[in-house]
Amino acid sequence: ATLIGCKLETGRTHQIRIHLAESGHPLAGENVYIRDYRGPLLAAPRLMLHAAELGFLHPSDDRPMRFDEPPPEDFERVLARLRLPT
Repeated sequence: ATLIGCKLETGRTHQIRIHLAESGHPLAGENVYIRDYRGPLLAAPRLMLHAAELGFLHPSDDRPMRFDEPPPEDFERVLARLRLPT
């Protein structure tokens, strides 16, 4: 398992899920975009995808808006389970 950070180029629905799954690296908890994947699936209570940072221009006045949010508890628990001991 690998924890990655990525920046979206478009707002296309499911962009991260599809691109990672098609390259042979589905997200933990993925159960839709795994058609041809034959490797082990990583169990998770939900899809392990989290928007740590979200930004856009406000639609009424073009003010830059930015929101930061740490990963939720269930996400952190899955990370802890998958991390190798150091």
